[in-house]
Amino acid sequence: HPSVSGVEAEKMLLERGFDGSFLARLSSSSPGAFTLSVRRGKEVTHIKIQNNGDFFDLYGGEKFATLSELVQYYMENGNQLKEKNGQII
Repeated sequence: HPSVSGVEAEKMLLERGFDGSFLARLSSSSPGAFTLSVRRGKEVTHIKIQNNGDFFDLYGGEKFATLSELVQYYMENGNQLKEKNGQII
């Protein structure tokens, strides 16, 4: 969802999603970067997707060649999704 803002992502996930639902979107605060918005119960957490030019990752976790690979991995391994402080989402 490239043109979705953080506020719009929260609204979409809270209205139509369920616990663990997420979407990848362009970051509104860092041009060219991506953010993963994740529903956690009645809240939505926004995680910056790191991109150093060679790979994508979330806070130094698994590394992926493409954004699609990162999304696919976390779709299949939701229990590996963590916040910056290491707390599992």
